[in-house]
Amino acid sequence: MIARRTAAGLGLLVAAACALACALPRPAAAQTPPRKAKSAVEQAKEADVLVALLKRADQATEKKDFAAAAQALEEFIAIKPGDAVAHFQLGYAYTAMERLDDAKRAYTKSIELDPKLAQGHLNLGLILLETDPAAAVPPLKKAAELLANEARPHFLLGLAMERSGQLEKAIAPYRMAASLDAADYESRFALGRTLLALERHTEAEAQFRAALERQPDSAPARLGVASALHSSGKREAAAGEFAAYLKTRPDDTGARLRLATLYIELEQFDAALVQLDAAERGGLRTLDLYRMRADVHVRQNDFTAAAAALQQAIALAPADAGLRATRGRYLLELRDFPAAEADLMASLKLDASQLPVLRDLVTVFYLSEKWPTTLAAIDELAKHETLTAASWFIRGACYDKLQMYEQAIAAYQKFLELDRGKSERQDFQARHRVRTLQRMLERKRR
Repeated sequence: MIARRTAAGLGLLVAAACALACALPRPAAAQTPPRKAKSAVEQAKEADVLVALLKRADQATEKKDFAAAAQALEEFIAIKPGDAVAHFQLGYAYTAMERLDDAKRAYTKSIELDPKLAQGHLNLGLILLETDPAAAVPPLKKAAELLANEARPHFLLGLAMERSGQLEKAIAPYRMAASLDAADYESRFALGRTLLALERHTEAEAQFRAALERQPDSAPARLGVASALHSSGKREAAAGEFAAYLKTRPDDTGARLRLATLYIELEQFDAALVQLDAAERGGLRTLDLYRMRADVHVRQNDFTAAAAALQQAIALAPADAGLRATRGRYLLELRDFPAAEADLMASLKLDASQLPVLRDLVTVFYLSEKWPTTLAAIDELAKHETLTAASWFIRGACYDKLQMYEQAIAAYQKFLELDRGKSERQDFQARHRVRTLQRMLERKRR
């Protein structure tokens, strides 16, 4: 999957936004009118106290002593509760202290007092973005309106929309951010990621390539190009991009599996095995890897290697009936009947409803010349489905071997009725044995 922005990265944005906002002027209109007129002396003393508190807060912030800064700002607000910027600065101090609930309340109060305080909306949105992206949309939308010519608020609005599942709506703010900053990598990468999630593959590819133009060494953007090409069905081009990506991120085993999948689709089986081997050397030992390896070997008609790959898968998931059934089928192809029987029987014990496994067991018993066991398996199969012509032929052959000639004739005749000459070799055998057995029975009756 394409990488998203980390919480640590957003924390840096919070700090940068707050640093900018700390220089904002304090609106005089936001002051709460006193209940009782103060004397000039009282007003002067109060002003001195407020200036001293702000100085304390600023000095503490510079020293990164945010607890002291918050205390000074709390004392300031107790005297002057209508100061929007003080509430904003308090929110910044709380943010640095990771008192995020308190920070949200402080930022919310700052924009209630001054709805045009853009950085208050921005920082509130940034905090909400990490825990509740949908709730972050309104404050970030307001920040984007107030800072219409700045790319970052538009980008963050798009990110909040994307994270809250509003993918279609995220496109417009991402595009706006990209148009406002010609050198911006993040907006173009995020736009590509969103378009890819919306299955607009061609557009996504274009945005990832635009991101690469701005950061040619960006591995995530290269992976985005590869993913978009793969989703568009451009397999050869996608394989080339995945290979280029893996040169910079050789430990990405997930990408190696995707490249292996592409090589399988392109029928480049040796190249697929190279990627699977590299992924395994990188520490990946999963069912998907061993299933893919088995699939490649089967396509190469190497059932021995395919069975060995599935044995590794079975070691990871011993209760997976399907794995044992498939390996049993491969062993049947290899005519290793005892091993095939063991796997198929184990599969049926795990899931008795698998009729294809029971059919394979019929074949294994028959080729192992276990005539009574084969007949018992066919009887079990008949409880669940109408027997095919092939099953009737095998039933006839088993009765024939057991010298149960009347039953053999009946089974062969049922085969001939169902097959209608489609299986030329078996048809010839069945007709010949019916005639032979009928003559044998006639001689016995004389």
